[in-house]
Amino acid sequence: MIKINVQFKYLSAVFFVLTLFLFSGSNALSQTTVNITLGTDNTLYEDANGETSNGSGQYFFAGTTVPEDIRRGLIKFLLVKDIPQCATITNVSLKLHMSRTISADKDVELRKLEKDWGASFSDAPGEEGFGTQAENGDATWLHTFYNTDNWTNPGGDFSATPSAVLPVGGIGFYTWNSAAMIQDVQGWVNNPQTNFGWMVYGTETEPGTAKRFDSRENDSINFRPVLTVTYTVNKISLYTSLMIEGFWDGVQMVPDTLKVTLRNPTSPYAPVETQQGLSDIFGGVNNCFSSPTGNYYITVNHRNSIETWSKFPVLLTQNYGDFYEFSDAANKAYGDNQVFKLGLYCIYSGDVDQDGLVDITDAGLVDNDASNFNSGYIPTDVNGDNLADLADASIVDNNSNNFVAKMTP
Repeated sequence: MIKINVQFKYLSAVFFVLTLFLFSGSNALSQTTVNITLGTDNTLYEDANGETSNGSGQYFFAGTTVPEDIRRGLIKFLLVKDIPQCATITNVSLKLHMSRTISADKDVELRKLEKDWGASFSDAPGEEGFGTQAENGDATWLHTFYNTDNWTNPGGDFSATPSAVLPVGGIGFYTWNSAAMIQDVQGWVNNPQTNFGWMVYGTETEPGTAKRFDSRENDSINFRPVLTVTYTVNKISLYTSLMIEGFWDGVQMVPDTLKVTLRNPTSPYAPVETQQGLSDIFGGVNNCFSSPTGNYYITVNHRNSIETWSKFPVLLTQNYGDFYEFSDAANKAYGDNQVFKLGLYCIYSGDVDQDGLVDITDAGLVDNDASNFNSGYIPTDVNGDNLADLADASIVDNNSNNFVAKMTP
């Protein structure tokens, strides 16, 4: 079963930003620099019961308090919006604003996190140094997601080797930059599912070293964290965004493997290149194609959905980030072959046997697996809950009755 961790409370807003986004780019192998602010942060407050967090606070902390309680900051950024998966990262820097301290220069490290974690609705009062009661989905000293998932080690799971170290003294801006940070971000771009971000790790060997940093939700936009990334691209980088009828619940989509094919724009529309990848919860998949710059039909295949084509051939360019959105209008698909569901247009679900139409054969396969209580990653699981049941049968029956089929030029 694929587990979805809803980490960003602004999921819907981000989705609509994504639908409008075109990656910035320029001429062959030129460098592009982006400033990324979409992300999340939190603090691990030393607490034997794992009840304390600050997922929506204006600050996060690193170091040790006067009573010698440890604070560890967590920070990660949403990279998929701004960086093509084909990108080669050439420079990375993280700028934070430190707004409160009682100590002089103390080293603050960035350590790569090894587990995913959350920031929910907890919001500590006052100066926020003591945190507040954790909410469901928050990271705590014991939990990656309160109160269902745990760190292997209390206080977080992170690399023993710092990715960057910087002395932090008085109030002001501080910028971390290193070759190891470039490697970290490159790995997250190549494999987005491993992007757990960094721990902001302060001096923990003496009391009174804690540093307070302004968070993504700080009242001052100018004080919020900024990740600056410079990259180059030398392939077609295509972010294809779509919703799968059965997998879309109105808030997010169950991630699953999508196969994206570039096809010749003229008959017989032969496939030129196919890539596949795991979609994100916004319904998008980022692929790198070695094909030359040109016009292509974009086709998308999913294990139990109708093959769907772009309305027209699309100009795709090497050394540039391209984006194609199916779900904002029915006519983004050839033949307007999509269904409107919960505010977005979705590709049709139910083609279990992948023959290009939803019919009685598909219904029979689902009914048989449902009768046998089959579960797991199976084609007859049409709504992505890892179970063949009446909910899947209902989708298939409805689309079969409406004679849903593949539409191509």
